[in-house]
Amino acid sequence: MGKIKVLPPEVVDRLRAGEVVERPASALKELIENSVDAGASHIRVEVKKGGKRLISVMDDGDGMGPEDALLSLDRHSTSKLEGAQDLFDIKTLGFRGEALPSIASVSELTVITAPRGASEGVRIEAKAGQVTESRPAPASGTRVEVREIFFNTPARKKFLKSDSAENFQIINVLTKQALAHPAAGFSLYIDGRTCMELERAAGNRERILQIYGTQFLEGLMEQDREVSGLRLKVFFSKEGNWRGSRSHQFVFVNGRPIKDASLGHAVYAAISGLPSGRHPVFFIFLESAPCSLDVNVHPKKEEVRFEDKEQVYRLVRSAVKEAFISHMGSGPSMADAPRMTDGFAGGLAQGAEGRPERDYAYPETGSGPPAYIAADGLPFVQSLKNPRAFIRLGEMFYAYSDGGGVILLDQHAAHERVMYERLLRNVGPDTGRFLFPRPLELAPAWRQAVLAHKDLLSELGFEIEDFGGGSLLLRGAPEEFLKKGDLDYTRLLSDTALELMEEKGSADDLKKGELKKKVAARLACHSSVRGSDVLSVPELEELLEALEGCENPGHCPHGRPTRIILGLEELKKMFFRRK
Repeated sequence: MGKIKVLPPEVVDRLRAGEVVERPASALKELIENSVDAGASHIRVEVKKGGKRLISVMDDGDGMGPEDALLSLDRHSTSKLEGAQDLFDIKTLGFRGEALPSIASVSELTVITAPRGASEGVRIEAKAGQVTESRPAPASGTRVEVREIFFNTPARKKFLKSDSAENFQIINVLTKQALAHPAAGFSLYIDGRTCMELERAAGNRERILQIYGTQFLEGLMEQDREVSGLRLKVFFSKEGNWRGSRSHQFVFVNGRPIKDASLGHAVYAAISGLPSGRHPVFFIFLESAPCSLDVNVHPKKEEVRFEDKEQVYRLVRSAVKEAFISHMGSGPSMADAPRMTDGFAGGLAQGAEGRPERDYAYPETGSGPPAYIAADGLPFVQSLKNPRAFIRLGEMFYAYSDGGGVILLDQHAAHERVMYERLLRNVGPDTGRFLFPRPLELAPAWRQAVLAHKDLLSELGFEIEDFGGGSLLLRGAPEEFLKKGDLDYTRLLSDTALELMEEKGSADDLKKGELKKKVAARLACHSSVRGSDVLSVPELEELLEALEGCENPGHCPHGRPTRIILGLEELKKMFFRRK
């Protein structure tokens, strides 16, 4: 008897379902795309228990009659293709005819639908891909309910994350779909609570405003281009509006959210002076003739293949570069210029005119050795109180000596370590209250993450409450954060939310405080001095003293060294001296 066997149909169905339905958010994406294809003007989504218990999508688009509704649950049945030639001219989103059967094969599915203008509709119930009931029912538009997803595939179910983590994925899917289709309104309800309410928008700009708020939109430039059948609208960061991750980057092609590294590279290639480790925000909306695209190259339709990819790359790069140069020309750029800090952690006393009091002055010829050499070559007199001399190297490092060798200091990494340990030891992060509480506009996914971990953030010194209407109210922050008056709390909490949303550790790890450590590291990064900040000698001495008091002074929370020490023996070897 041979070794190769034909798998039973029910096993084949579950394997195929895995190509499309990876998690509850994957099923939601497919259902929303079907609603968009049906011409819906408003799409209402309800989920329970991270989508594990229920995913409900209701729309006011074109519904289906009983015969079509039953056929929609058969694999490879679709109203969107007539023949093989249509595969090269796809004008819809859910063209593959596999999503609904795939979802049905791993869940308990209910479809309630009626054609537009019909007096009566149909209700179909299926379990594990098999129709169990079909009967007439009052309906308008279409409602699809997915219950107990993966109930018959425990191997897939056990890899689902916590309810909050799955909720974040669901919010991200809805956010991308809302960005891709501004002409439709969207509502999202999670466990009975309103999470997102978006009215129909006039265009991409208004939709970005609805989701992210005024402050976020003001940090973006906009550029339109149209050439050779390609229509481009791109929003991207103004100078200095960089982020610590690539999470704020989106590409849409013909209303389809996709992943395309080359188009992201085109944006990076067009921007000059981007600091290392920082990333631009961008939204790329591209419209092209369907016949010039191949959208059937990925099971979940997350990628497309362009007929002339080089032309698309050049279009994006030139549009971003032109707008960026135009923006740079509107005034002098100070984004990367060195600046004096307002005191290490805000701790220096203020003079009568509001300037920091410092125990050094600009030197006169022969007045003594410099305390350090700044990036622009300007020397400062060595402090009489502190005999240690510092040399500033570039825009990031300092060199000094303790007599036993040369020590190179990364000021940002060193301050990160100090702030990180203070947050975790609760030394300094006692909550200080703002005179006037600050309302913050965060994207729905970020707001949900912050509220879900409000207690954890409270332990780190943040007093936050739900302000309603899609906003948060920040009443207090760690004392040392308040001393830095220029902190952008919207960006700080947005980036912190990304750390909360990842939730990579197991439940035991999270109980042990691993998540708290990750969040503290993210907060410490935001509140630390920048590499381009020019520190005074007292500030450097204060930083070194605080660093020596840390449990692990050698590395920042992310593992980078705070200092590199070149001892005398090592220096001798460099000069080929044996003694």
